[in-house]
Amino acid sequence: MAHAILIDEAAKRQLPIRAYSAGVYDFRDLPPVSDTVAICLKHDTPPPKTESTWARDLPLDSIDRFLVMEQHHADVLTLEFGVSPERVTLLGEFDPRGRGREISDPIGRDGVVYEECYGQIRDCIANYLDSAKELRDDSNL
Repeated sequence: MAHAILIDEAAKRQLPIRAYSAGVYDFRDLPPVSDTVAICLKHDTPPPKTESTWARDLPLDSIDRFLVMEQHHADVLTLEFGVSPERVTLLGEFDPRGRGREISDPIGRDGVVYEECYGQIRDCIANYLDSAKELRDDSNL
């Protein structure tokens, strides 16, 4: 969901970024969660890609900034994948409403939770894109 929102919001701002989406655990054989696709469509956000990606399969050294939803994800990136902590940021740090540094995964929860999660992610991404000077040049996220 965050990847779909980031792509949509960056396009609206005509920002030349390349965004990747991947999990810190290997779920490559699983399709996107149908609730995620549904909430994106409800908000006219093109749904996320159709297949899961594992972070290990990304060009980790060429990515400028890793935006993660939970501290645990940041820890795995730094401790297991060797990403420098300076390149990893909790997306919730950009929440203009201060709902917390971490954004909980809504998987397995009801539509209200997905709706809240979508709104929080969109707010955080919009604030990040509007405030990040580093995005004025080509960036990889």
